[in-house]
Amino acid sequence: MELKTWLTFIFGFSVAFFMIAALLFQMVSRKNTGAGSVREYEELRLPDKAPRRQAAYSFFQQIYVWCAKVPLLRMYLTGIRRRLAVLHVVDEWKLRLETIKLALAVWGVLLAAVVPLLWITDDVLMLLLLATGIWVGHGVMADAFVHRLENRQLHQLRHFLADVRHHYHRHGMVEEAIFDAAETAPHEMALHAREIYDVLTSSNPEERLEQYYEAAPNRFLKGLAGISHLVREYGDKMTQHGSVYLKALGQLTGELNLVILRREKLSFLLQGLTAIALIPLLFTKPIENWARSYFPAMDAFYAGKLGWMTKIVILLIVLGSYVLLRHMRELDREQQAGRRRKPWEQRAYQVPWVRWLVDQIMPGPGSKEAARCTMLLKETSSPLRLEWFYVQRVAVSILGFLLSVALFVTLHAVATHQLLYAWDKPDTMFGRLSPEEEKAAKDAAALDRKILADVKEAKSRVYEAVLSRLRQEPEFAQNEQQLYAAVQRILRKMEALNQEYLKWWEVMLGLLIGWGGYFIPIWILLFRRRLRQMEMKHEVDQFHAVIAMLSEMDRISVEQLLEWMERFAFIFKEPLQQCLLHYEHGAEQALEWLKEEAPFAPFVRIVDRLLLAAESVPIRRAFDDLESEREFMREQRKQDYERLIETKAGWGKLIGFAPMVSLIFLYLVFPLVYVSLSQMSVYYEQIHRIQ
Repeated sequence: MELKTWLTFIFGFSVAFFMIAALLFQMVSRKNTGAGSVREYEELRLPDKAPRRQAAYSFFQQIYVWCAKVPLLRMYLTGIRRRLAVLHVVDEWKLRLETIKLALAVWGVLLAAVVPLLWITDDVLMLLLLATGIWVGHGVMADAFVHRLENRQLHQLRHFLADVRHHYHRHGMVEEAIFDAAETAPHEMALHAREIYDVLTSSNPEERLEQYYEAAPNRFLKGLAGISHLVREYGDKMTQHGSVYLKALGQLTGELNLVILRREKLSFLLQGLTAIALIPLLFTKPIENWARSYFPAMDAFYAGKLGWMTKIVILLIVLGSYVLLRHMRELDREQQAGRRRKPWEQRAYQVPWVRWLVDQIMPGPGSKEAARCTMLLKETSSPLRLEWFYVQRVAVSILGFLLSVALFVTLHAVATHQLLYAWDKPDTMFGRLSPEEEKAAKDAAALDRKILADVKEAKSRVYEAVLSRLRQEPEFAQNEQQLYAAVQRILRKMEALNQEYLKWWEVMLGLLIGWGGYFIPIWILLFRRRLRQMEMKHEVDQFHAVIAMLSEMDRISVEQLLEWMERFAFIFKEPLQQCLLHYEHGAEQALEWLKEEAPFAPFVRIVDRLLLAAESVPIRRAFDDLESEREFMREQRKQDYERLIETKAGWGKLIGFAPMVSLIFLYLVFPLVYVSLSQMSVYYEQIHRIQ
């Protein structure tokens, strides 16, 4: 009945926790974060409007200012602020508000969940699991909040493009259409719309446009700003399909709709997987208590080395699953998350002795290993240079070695504590000692500790020292059989205690683990590259949309097409940037080099047509089949999207459920089998003694 009550409490607490978290996220993410126009939002800041809400917002601003004065809190808020900065452009007031709201919401939910758990556990390893859960849970909740803001911005942009189309039909002027659409747009979208309007009406629009390209949060806003600038500078053009500008807006809207539908479907298929991966951190203790209640012989397993190693393996599986699930996000999200000012690897490489060590380990320039790692960093769009990447590899290797050696030392300390304080359990798996027998076993364990402390200095004639010390105890004065049994028991414990020290093979195993840790960053990059290879066809299809959007313009050139492709690119961004750098020295050589650097067949076909357009054929004729094959390409993209989403969903489910499977197998099934086999060997020994 106690177990049932315990499990009911855990279940009820979990349900209440998730309901509170869902409500809190709903309130924080939707309430007053872009539901009205700019005018309504500005009126909200006035003292005579919504005094309670204004007082709450002022209180949040004061909390932000206070936290910014504390170094650690300032670093934490800066990390959140950097992720939200691209969503709010230059609105410092709103950026601070969203940052502190996110921080308070996340930590409020985490503390509400963790504080009750701290009251019911005193296990050091369980506290470590809870700390890991806090770290992972914080990342999950922060990501969910930021992703919701990103998705909301995409939906706002979709409606904004429809408004621009409507107002362009009325005015026939690009800047007026954007200005009128900004008047009724939500606050976040209106900020970007006004930035685009300032670009179009600036005295130096090219310079302002480049500045906006650096601040724009997604490629669709870049495309809107760029196409609006081209139409305003060179004028619109009417073709047999209508206005070139309206056709470009239709292409942008179509690409945007595909991205929104893809994100929503992928989020639906992968929702909750990270939470499922965290469940083992919460249920290790209940499973352990249940097993100890019904199978007392399993106490020794959970309290010993194997139990600790099993918990650590489960912890590593949870962390690995969390890291892999984070890397399975959309490429745009990875790009934004990767924008950081100065990586810690760069700061570490500036230390003289670290630089010397890395230079000794790093392969020389021109070697195959250096070329392979450099290409891998480029293919994954990593912000790290080769030497910084090797700083990361060396750091992970050293950390793996130190943690493994610390683990072995901890396991020896756990085994020593178990030998000294654990009392003898019954030989049967299901048996349980009576209260009198349990008290006697505890007294025997206490006596053993006292005897071991008294004779630990004896280097020779240990048997005689233990025997003489036990003869001084009253309970052994008249019972020689118990006396010699106690001597044998203490000698076995002493022999086992003498074996609990850090052995040479454990140090070698730590070195082996450190050597494996040296390759972990490589494996993560290979996993990311595999995910990116699945996205290549999707990016090439976006290039087709960009080309179809610009090919009807008379003054467009191949170099301008390459610049637009580079703005929309993520996987092929690095090769396109290098191609643009070399384009002035020769278009043909630069495009041939681009084909060699990115040998993906659909992308190579685009480069071949660009090469043809650079030599003799107009761009419109080089890509004249895009319009005729538009329906076929649309259906093909739909099938490719479905296949890609199914593949990612399958991988995500496999990774997300791996911790749960490992929890059941490693923490419940394996201990039962191990203890059963141990008990079976005891039964065989007893049978042989009877014979």
